[in-house]
Amino acid sequence: MRLRKFRVRAYRCIHDSGEINVGDLAAFVGRNESGKTTILQALTLLNRDERVSELDLCDEMTEELKNEVRLAEGEFELNYHEINMIKEKFPGIPEFKKIRLFRTNRDPKVRYEFDDLHLEEGESSTINSWENFGRNILEFLDTIPNHLRIQLDTKFFEGPAPKNQLAFDTGMADFSNQFHVIAIQEPTVIQEWEKIFREPQNQFASLVGGKSERSALENFIESEIHPRFVYFSDYKKIYGNINLNEYIREERGERESSIEYIEEFDKAETVRNLFYLAELDMNELEEVKESPSKCIKLLNSASNRLTSKLNPAWKGDPIHVDLRYSPGNIMSVVISDVHKDGTITNTGLLNRRAEGFKWTFSFIVNFAAETQRAELKEAILLLDEPARNLHPTQQMGISDLLKNLAGSNQVLYATHSPFMIFDYTPGNLLVVELDKRKHLSRIFYDYWNADDKTLTPILYGLSRGQVESMTDREIGTNSRPVIIVETMSDSMYLNAFDKFLQDPNISMNPLNVIAAFNKNSVLPLAIFYRNHGYKTFILLDDSDESKQISSQLLSNEFTPVQLISFEMEGKKLQSIEDYIVLDDYMHAVNQTYEIKLRQEGYSNLSADEVISKDGKGSLEKLNRIWQEHSDDDWGKFDNEEITRYICEKITMEETEFLTDKTKDQFRSLYRLIAERIRQYQNVNSKAELSKFQKKRA
Repeated sequence: MRLRKFRVRAYRCIHDSGEINVGDLAAFVGRNESGKTTILQALTLLNRDERVSELDLCDEMTEELKNEVRLAEGEFELNYHEINMIKEKFPGIPEFKKIRLFRTNRDPKVRYEFDDLHLEEGESSTINSWENFGRNILEFLDTIPNHLRIQLDTKFFEGPAPKNQLAFDTGMADFSNQFHVIAIQEPTVIQEWEKIFREPQNQFASLVGGKSERSALENFIESEIHPRFVYFSDYKKIYGNINLNEYIREERGERESSIEYIEEFDKAETVRNLFYLAELDMNELEEVKESPSKCIKLLNSASNRLTSKLNPAWKGDPIHVDLRYSPGNIMSVVISDVHKDGTITNTGLLNRRAEGFKWTFSFIVNFAAETQRAELKEAILLLDEPARNLHPTQQMGISDLLKNLAGSNQVLYATHSPFMIFDYTPGNLLVVELDKRKHLSRIFYDYWNADDKTLTPILYGLSRGQVESMTDREIGTNSRPVIIVETMSDSMYLNAFDKFLQDPNISMNPLNVIAAFNKNSVLPLAIFYRNHGYKTFILLDDSDESKQISSQLLSNEFTPVQLISFEMEGKKLQSIEDYIVLDDYMHAVNQTYEIKLRQEGYSNLSADEVISKDGKGSLEKLNRIWQEHSDDDWGKFDNEEITRYICEKITMEETEFLTDKTKDQFRSLYRLIAERIRQYQNVNSKAELSKFQKKRA
């Protein structure tokens, strides 16, 4: 079965999730404490043998919980094999492809609903059930001579259904032997019994439990095809040397101390997973360990199997895993790096590797083993942060593992990482948000409507194609020039005023404006773009930090033509805001802070008041004024707020406050940028690109 919809109510921090569609490989994304783990654990309530704890019921819903509430319910889609199994057992029931399961706060058992399917609730004699089978046997016994009947013990047929095939076979064999002994003088009676005993429909595999059509169907689903949720949260770590004596005692339940020879080891389960992937039998190893040649052959085969199963999920250079047997009944896990040219380096014990390497190796071993076991096939796997502590390249390796699993298992997992999000289809990407006032979680699959902070990893993931396109030199060499700016405000002004001026002679359209994350990221970002074939220019202000960035760019073989400073009439400007006439800029400042600081006694500032302050540019002078009013709770002057105000007014075409002089000053900036691009294109840029590509190679 595959889960297609679910709903959680009154469970821990979740009042009501609403009905959520879910795909075969679904990621739950949300901030810490948003309820992702709660959702995964709530779904385990649909397991057949799960129990509901009173502590898990939502404290805020005490009144609602006085009545019966469905804590977890799911709509499941049956696969082709399951549909045929039901057809074979219940030929009289119309075919159905969906089933709903739910668990309440009152009933200890999971219950079933069959939409639009009419099932008889009353007792039926036509169902091939254990109850009807037992009744038919007793009716047959009523037809045999009474002196035989009273000697037979019929408790087996009057009691509950046998739990398994073995119990059925044992009970039937005991009764049949008893029958043969008692009726030895009556061959005709024995012959009639043998007909019943050998009848195909009277075999355990053909019987179903339940007296009514509904109960029989429910009992069959419960015993044969009930979905199973398997929750993973504890990813255990493997170290280098394993004491096999202690491992064997642990397997027998005779734990004395750690089974790890050198370092602490979490549980014998992880060693068991390691040996499971290697297909290494401890009994076989015990037989050959005194013969070095046989032991080496056995371990080499096991090591190769283990390596082949781990490498598909391992990103970067492949690894080879060696299992080596040492005196004292110690098994060593030795790792080597295998390079593309076939050379092998860095051979050594696993416990000598970095913590991140050990964690990655251990996760892949544990997860691959537990999901490849036969008992987990077709299970619904719930993973809580499966890629925590991993480098992004390894996270992508885990994501490949999950994608491969999605064929045989449905996989639902919680993550914070953009590298673990690879399907943006609604239903395969679910957002979890927490209402802090009510401390309640809500889930929705129209994730684009989520809170901006919740969306952060999703947006990074959505932009991965853009990042990958940046590393493609063919795209770089054939792209428009790139201009890297130091702040988000610079980018907003350049794009907004380009639209505002509507001057085709100086348009910024031939440019890609790239906003650096901060000033520290300007240098590496510029080098990266330049080395990947982009015609790269950098727009800098006149601060000391920007002057230092300019020197570093020149030392990294950028030309002075590529470095553009804010300037006007030969004089350098402190920031892009200095292209805006001060009176125009102060209109935006006063409009913004008149509302923002109304409670703090803010009154409009004039341009003359700003000019009177010490400082190189308008931003520095305004920051001085805000510092003087720190005791008045003005806070810190936020120039980005003003940028947003001005750009919003340009978008709405409400620009009466912007004078022609401001427009002309911005035109001078665009002319400067265009002139630098022309100068650069006159230089042999192809030869320069070839030089950087050769250097990189």
